[in-house]
Amino acid sequence: MQTERPYALTIAGFDPCSGAGLTADIKTFEQLKVYGLAVCTGLTLQTEDEFVSVSWRDVKEVKKEVDFLLKKYPVKAVKFGIVPSFTFLEELVNLINDLNSDIKIVIDPISKASTGFSFNKNDLLLKNGFLEKITLLTPNIPELELMSRGENENLFINEISSYSNLLVKGGHKSVNVGTDVLYQKNSTSEFPSDILNATPKHGSGCVLSAAITAHLAMGKNVKQSCSDSKKYIEKFLISNKSLLGFHAS
Repeated sequence: MQTERPYALTIAGFDPCSGAGLTADIKTFEQLKVYGLAVCTGLTLQTEDEFVSVSWRDVKEVKKEVDFLLKKYPVKAVKFGIVPSFTFLEELVNLINDLNSDIKIVIDPISKASTGFSFNKNDLLLKNGFLEKITLLTPNIPELELMSRGENENLFINEISSYSNLLVKGGHKSVNVGTDVLYQKNSTSEFPSDILNATPKHGSGCVLSAAITAHLAMGKNVKQSCSDSKKYIEKFLISNKSLLGFHAS
């Protein structure tokens, strides 16, 4: 077993164009010098500008693979991408927590592909017992609105951040575009964008959450992991003018 790099696990969907999902996560892990493991939640048929379908895997098989990997490798951090339901997600989070409660868990609560395809009909049911088992949620503005279910946004953010860390991505903001905000129990941190020539990228949310997961696996705290990952994603966004970005550490 290699010991030169920490291990991180992505539990996410397979994107055949490799802009998002498992392969995008593994690219990110590799660039950040973290050894990446992967378990697939669903097989998608998509490209950077078209989504056709998704075939979900059985939760029992996914749990079997996660259990197998976590008992074999000293995984430090786990990232979740697309899942078919909250029940599916909760079963896996509980499994990870039972096996090793020290593992950092990052959840990217993806509700839609960048092409507009909705992945599941179940809202993320954020409850205290669940939130206390995870390290960070990374929604964008539309995902935050979906999770809050019409509640006052500030009250919802305060409630979530009293149990878990919350990074609200700023790509969909009408003002201060690109500024991500990290809400923690006793503090708020902003990460403004330093670039002017960014091009939208398929899978950018996956890449950011994967970068954060990698930095957590390296032993950094949540705030530093978010800050360092902001630098990584901005290089990704300016890497070319197409919807498929290039990875560089």
